[in-house]
Amino acid sequence: MRAHIPNLLTFFRIFLAVSGAAALYVSAWIDLASDETLVGASGIFDRAALALAIFAVGAFFLAAITDWLDGYLARLWQVESALGALLDPIADKLLVDGYLLVYALILGLSGDTPVHVAVPVIVIVLRDIAITYMRLGGRGSHKASIPVSVMGKVKTTFAMMVTGFPLIAQPLGWLALDWVLGFWIAGLWATAALTLLTIAGYFRRKQD
Repeated sequence: MRAHIPNLLTFFRIFLAVSGAAALYVSAWIDLASDETLVGASGIFDRAALALAIFAVGAFFLAAITDWLDGYLARLWQVESALGALLDPIADKLLVDGYLLVYALILGLSGDTPVHVAVPVIVIVLRDIAITYMRLGGRGSHKASIPVSVMGKVKTTFAMMVTGFPLIAQPLGWLALDWVLGFWIAGLWATAALTLLTIAGYFRRKQD
């Protein structure tokens, strides 16, 4: 049974990534809609929005924990598998990309998404789509799937920190401070830069 636990944790992380990102968006939409059109029932909708926001925050950080836990258990029990090696980076990308896309969409609810947020998010998402395509393209051929590089792991860790920061900073009111918001946007651009550095390495290993 324990041979399947790491992969089950990975599937659980995929569920948390998708449901958490969706909950965050719906929470923001309800919050905006209740302010504009549902004033009479604002208390009910405010509670719903808060519950969804709490779930979204909890889902992200629980998923981030499983990112470490599934790999640790697989190595500890020596039950590493090809399926786990394939799904683990996909789950990571769904977590980061899902929440980053939702951040951009939320900013667009009350106006246009700022270019300085939209551009790095698009770069990160497109890179991850390209890497996933390259990995899946190697399945079933004589070549092994492309392993995750050290730089790729560093990029993923940094991206998770940048993605998770607003979930802590927003409830504390930190994002209202210009220097904190600027710090986060700089981190977003740094993540995008790391994605461009790592994809070159993946292309080289794909050709080897």
